[in-house]
Amino acid sequence: MSQKHSATEDRPRVPDDQPMRTVSVPRAGQRMGLPRSVHLAGGLLVAICWIAWLLAPGGDMREWGISAAALSEGRYDTIFLHMFAHAGLFHIGMNSLVLLAFAGPIVWVMGRGQILGGSLRFLLFYFLSGLAGALLYVAINPNGVIPAVGASGAISGMIGFVSRMRPGGRLLPVFSRELGARVWSFVKANLILIALFAIPFFLGGTGILIAWEGHLGGFLFGLFAAGAFMPRSHG
Repeated sequence: MSQKHSATEDRPRVPDDQPMRTVSVPRAGQRMGLPRSVHLAGGLLVAICWIAWLLAPGGDMREWGISAAALSEGRYDTIFLHMFAHAGLFHIGMNSLVLLAFAGPIVWVMGRGQILGGSLRFLLFYFLSGLAGALLYVAINPNGVIPAVGASGAISGMIGFVSRMRPGGRLLPVFSRELGARVWSFVKANLILIALFAIPFFLGGTGILIAWEGHLGGFLFGLFAAGAFMPRSHG
């Protein structure tokens, strides 16, 4: 999940239908049989996140966070740095688990079993999803000063991609009842997260604010751009 850092507090506030294309994709019960190499891209991203967090003084990565204020100051590096910044052990741990769970199968699907091609597509998709999340966060908070950190925009893009998948590696039409149900599940999960983490804050504690804008931006990108990252059908 993406989180928002408060700049004034010591404690962080964490804040046309696509054509059907087929590709060989492992079923849920077969994922353990994937080549280990499909996990390299996801493992690399997780490793970078952990190294950055461990090397950050006191784990404070607010300077890496993206916000309208940061961009107005010319700190455009935060557009990419925020994807590797996290607000604490729980934050980075949760994102790492989700990233590792989804990355390998997505690499396999995107590459039609070709690990290198799938990995390159996945990495491009990951960064574009994170960028989409950052752009929506800034667009909705044009005067915002609270920086958002976390890989959740990119991870939400991965969830959007998986939401389009159906057995056999086909893509669900964008406007379909089944996809609508999956989108609603994503929305409900985020509403629950927002409520659980924000309640302590509104009760006067040091609760967490979820950067839902980043989640939504990444998810929408993954949902609508999924077809562009699927391998072309042969013949």
